[in-house]
Amino acid sequence: MKKTLALLLCVCMLLPIISSCANAPAQRPSELTTEPAGNDTTDEIAAESDVDDMENYDPNKKTKFNHKLIVANGRTYHTVRVIGGNTSAEETAAIQLKKYLADMNISESDKGYPITLKTDASLKADSYKIEISGSNAEGMTISGGNGRGVLYGVFNFLEKWAGVRFFTPSLEVCYEGDILMEPEVYEFSPVFDFRQIDGYSVQKDYRWCTKNGVNCSQWVGRFREDWGGSLGYSGPWVHSLYKLLGTSKDEQPCFTDPTVLANTIAAVRKILKDDPDTTLISVSQNDNDNYCTCKNCSIVMAKERSAAGPLIRFVNAVADDIAKDYPNVTIDTLAYRWSQTPPAVTKPRENVCIRLCSFYCHFTQPITSDRCPENKDFREDIVAWSKVCDNIYIWDYTINYRFAVPTFPNLHVLRENMKFFAENNVKGVFPEGNYMSASGEFGELRAYLLAKLLTDPLMSEEEYNRHMNEFLAAYYGEGWTYIRSYIDEICTKADSGCQSIYDSPFKAVPATFYYGNRSKFTEYWDKAEELAGARLKNVQRSRLQWRYIQLMLSKNVDDAKKLIADVEAAGVHWGETVKTLPKNLDLTKVNFMDGPDKWK
Repeated sequence: MKKTLALLLCVCMLLPIISSCANAPAQRPSELTTEPAGNDTTDEIAAESDVDDMENYDPNKKTKFNHKLIVANGRTYHTVRVIGGNTSAEETAAIQLKKYLADMNISESDKGYPITLKTDASLKADSYKIEISGSNAEGMTISGGNGRGVLYGVFNFLEKWAGVRFFTPSLEVCYEGDILMEPEVYEFSPVFDFRQIDGYSVQKDYRWCTKNGVNCSQWVGRFREDWGGSLGYSGPWVHSLYKLLGTSKDEQPCFTDPTVLANTIAAVRKILKDDPDTTLISVSQNDNDNYCTCKNCSIVMAKERSAAGPLIRFVNAVADDIAKDYPNVTIDTLAYRWSQTPPAVTKPRENVCIRLCSFYCHFTQPITSDRCPENKDFREDIVAWSKVCDNIYIWDYTINYRFAVPTFPNLHVLRENMKFFAENNVKGVFPEGNYMSASGEFGELRAYLLAKLLTDPLMSEEEYNRHMNEFLAAYYGEGWTYIRSYIDEICTKADSGCQSIYDSPFKAVPATFYYGNRSKFTEYWDKAEELAGARLKNVQRSRLQWRYIQLMLSKNVDDAKKLIADVEAAGVHWGETVKTLPKNLDLTKVNFMDGPDKWK
């Protein structure tokens, strides 16, 4: 008979290893939900696919969440009465609310605590309002500016008042404590209109995205309408001009050639005709530095004092052509590499979005730091673009794409970067992450933190630490504080160095630092494994990063064989361009200080 999962994770009672762990989760979660956890648990609830509609939903079914009560204005309720559901998204919101409350043994009845769900056109898209009435008119109303807003309101209520956390598509936690309802009005409007994510653990799950406020994933396409839909692209996704024109991706078209413009407009109009619900379409440069320097383009670049000049004029012409027929469509183009600096004369049209890419930045320093000159340049370009364009999007980078397994110490800068974006007129962010495979590092943690930051980029450092600690405790088990110690010590050291998305792991954190702390860091991971319980596989997979670092510090063929076998057995990719290593690899000749793309 399976044992009961004793994941009470009372983090307030865990001994913090270092001072930063003092912001540990303040509550104790009840049993974890949907993630398979070996033979040590029976405390899991049904997967989301079991509750797609009311016909499959059983409000009386017993689950393993701890029992809760609703306490409102001095009265205690064991049941609820959910009112609303006029649209498919509202109906989904009602189903989800009933499901999670039923998981807490709060069922439905005609005399239950009344909760009304509705769409309110006076609210902005994706915004929501939660109104908890006083004693004379008991009940709660969750209003959304659109279907997504209603869903966001429901999931925020479950998180803020009922203690539910949506860590991964298969790992959800409900903290102990009754649902305390005091009269108040809580309104929330996302800072970023466009919130896109692509972490491998979450990229194809529109349900997880909606639960965490993400409204776009290129891996899903459009989210289902009954889950609020999404902002999404029609036509080719980014670096799109060669696809629109049917030309080589290794060159850039001539942006002053009227034939190229006419063909691009025709391709865009065909996409819009085929998919009239389109809201975003990419007309963006190909992924190379071979921009046109013909006579006409050179004249424009000289006048604009930027290679972006011909591109922005070209994109403006496309936007002008479609504006009358498709007033709700935005043309998205890149400010990337050679086009990062804004033109001196031409301004983007109102229906053009400029997406700046932090390609040249260093990522162990926040954008606000002048320690790395590349960050200062990017920061100044964001400010410059924001003065001439109201639709600034950011394509950020959050992992090492060449060394994807070793530790990438940037968890200390994510919040500050998002805060800077929010304070500088940025309307959308896509933090590209570990999209290639399951992570041998902290990809799952990073995806969750980025989703939280996309929704609330102005959160305090204390809130950010709480989100991190809650995830670590649920995902890694009772030894999570040792992993937090590892993160903090590596990130603290990295704070004095600069590292790009392709640099060696030792660029920001010297090999001498890792070498001097080998015994301590090994003990951290040993302790984390020892206390992991049902989360052992998660700890072991994330420990691959430390094993890789150790191999770089001291070459050992036997250790290399074991690491390679374990990395590939876990389905972890070595880098953006290296999925698996050659089978005939001669490990005696490999220099492990090189990236895996050079292991021959």
